[in-house]
Amino acid sequence: MLDKIINDKEIETIINNINNVIIVNNCGCHGMGHAKRVMNYVEILLKGIGASSHEIELGLIAAYLHDIGAIMGKFEHAKRSADFVLSYLKKIGMSDEDIHIIEHAIRNHSGGTNLESVVGASLTFADKIDMQKNRMLRFIDDNYFHNNVKHILDINLSVNKENIIVDFITDGMFDYNSLSNYSKMITKPIEMAKYLNLLCIFQIDGKEIDLYDCVINENNYRR
Repeated sequence: MLDKIINDKEIETIINNINNVIIVNNCGCHGMGHAKRVMNYVEILLKGIGASSHEIELGLIAAYLHDIGAIMGKFEHAKRSADFVLSYLKKIGMSDEDIHIIEHAIRNHSGGTNLESVVGASLTFADKIDMQKNRMLRFIDDNYFHNNVKHILDINLSVNKENIIVDFITDGMFDYNSLSNYSKMITKPIEMAKYLNLLCIFQIDGKEIDLYDCVINENNYRR
């Protein structure tokens, strides 16, 4: 089913055109580049926790389609994406149970609330950590966070028996204190990791960093 969706040229065209719609009022990519990175992160997460091949496929489908509603603008795009997916997946013959898992994951990915599955937790986690130079469509010169995001060149994600490790690969000029300006990049992955019974560790260039100042509730950071 994943290959069928990825090879659907109409879906591909929509995702490829999203950034042309939202760039006027938004700085963050919600198009194909973002979708593919989120797919990669979701696959790493689900494989890391020992999810079944079927759960991994559902996670990849959710990741690919999660922002498709942004073709009509970013406002309430998660709801529009979920509504579209509900209709689209029925049309191509997916089971009701699988549709529900994907639709619910997409509908809740912006806030990461009302979790029902590892697919949903993995999608929200992956979506929120994708904040790096390649994610930005444009930079606002006087925005402290934007001026630091451009120094994040890549994000390495790994999973072991106890931890999910998010490693920001930088050019050496990134100020991690700027993360407090976009706290859900930290708080949501921590919450999603707890749902997956893991601890989320953040690193910069392989060195663990203390993010207490960026986290609303310190108790969420350490188990």
